Amino acid sequence: MASRRRLTREEKKAQTRARLLRAADHVFAERGFFAASVDEIAERAGFTMGAVYSNFESKGDLFLALFEEHLVGQIRGYLELFEAGETVEDQSRAGADRWMLYLREHPDYFPVFLEFAAYAAREPRMRDALAGRLAAFRQAFAGMVTRGAADLGLELPSEVADQLGIVINALGNGLALEKLANPDGVPDDLFGSFMALLFRSLASYAQRPELDLSAASSETESR
Repeated sequence: MASRRRLTREEKKAQTRARLLRAADHVFAERGFFAASVDEIAERAGFTMGAVYSNFESKGDLFLALFEEHLVGQIRGYLELFEAGETVEDQSRAGADRWMLYLREHPDYFPVFLEFAAYAAREPRMRDALAGRLAAFRQAFAGMVTRGAADLGLELPSEVADQLGIVINALGNGLALEKLANPDGVPDDLFGSFMALLFRSLASYAQRPELDLSAASSETESR
């Protein structure tokens, strides 16, 4: 019988980190960000608190690592759905519908995120780190809008695409907030319907070459 290969130091560290992240995911979901303790996360993972602090500087950094995993998975899923869509409207609906389904299937996620966002707003290092990660969402949305518009024959100025990325991300989070208070009052297809309407509007712009989107963007920025 072949002996089991011994893990390298780097592999052991990666394994420890992964176990801590999974434990933190469960504890944050059960307790919320503020009530969750590093001690409980360590105990749930089967380690001491020293193992936590050798991998993460603080509870906030631990949450950020989890959020980054979520971000990467969500963006990858959005892009896969976008690529699979047969029409621009299908593409625009798919990602939005995915987000609303995620909220329904993971009801603990957004409340914990809101707690962390409130905490990060008062901690400059955490605020900057969160802003950097949220920017990845906005950039992904801006890229998808740019590609969708191009499929309609419309070349979007980069500043317009960036602004639409901000609005789409804010709308998704706003609907998530509404859904917290009234889960059944926000239809799961509402976000997708708005995205389809957005691309229909872009399609109408494509049929009117006399309209200058870059001028509209400049006017918005000057206000």
